[in-house]
Amino acid sequence: MPKKEYWDELWNKTPLSQEEIQKYEDQYLSPELRKSIGKYCRAGQIRWLEAGCGPGYWNFLFNADERIKFSVGVDISDCLIEAQQYKKKYKLASPYFTKANILKLPFKSESFDFITSLGVIEHFKQPELPLLEMQRMLAPGGVLFLNTPNKGLWSLRTKYFPIDEYEDYYRPEELKDMAEQCGFDVLEYYAKGLSNSVMTVLYNIYDYNQRSLLSRGYHFGLSYVKKALKYFDPWLDHRYGFYSIVIARKK
Repeated sequence: MPKKEYWDELWNKTPLSQEEIQKYEDQYLSPELRKSIGKYCRAGQIRWLEAGCGPGYWNFLFNADERIKFSVGVDISDCLIEAQQYKKKYKLASPYFTKANILKLPFKSESFDFITSLGVIEHFKQPELPLLEMQRMLAPGGVLFLNTPNKGLWSLRTKYFPIDEYEDYYRPEELKDMAEQCGFDVLEYYAKGLSNSVMTVLYNIYDYNQRSLLSRGYHFGLSYVKKALKYFDPWLDHRYGFYSIVIARKK
């Protein structure tokens, strides 16, 4: 797992702001999270833990959701100082933040009804360890929403754009097997984020100058690529998406 210093540097690159938080509403994960909450959780009674929350983007984005009683974000990074400052600035009662290692969460067992782990366990050599700790934290019948890079397509991306801090990648079925081995009852497993991820790669390929004619032409062309990918998403995304998702329940 990358050291704390890595995460401090990563999250310091983008200051926490309302604009940055709102960007997460446009991500492929936002509708998936909202759908899973509505389908599998009891409205108004949800105690939500995000294990590995970074600056708390998702916690802040869902803060006004009436289905959530309260949310807690846990991370090892000092970026939680900024999260606390943001919370104080806007006088928010929730979310709460705790600096801790997700392998040893500082809460009583069965304290939460909904746990999200978004892009976290792929950083561990033994990913079952954080999963077992999340299983301990969930109340009986509680729901885990697990998200990692999809091994199939992500490995092609990292062939040209290496990401050294990842220990491994997991196909949806591999993530499903792992969750079941840790005692979860898997409700859904699938891939997601094909168009979102392809567009991210295409935007990053060319370091553009917005006043350049070449840049304007490149980005004009990408707008049509984006429309085409959205059209094919219903047929391709659940199998070839860049990210694996598992939704599971504690027995």
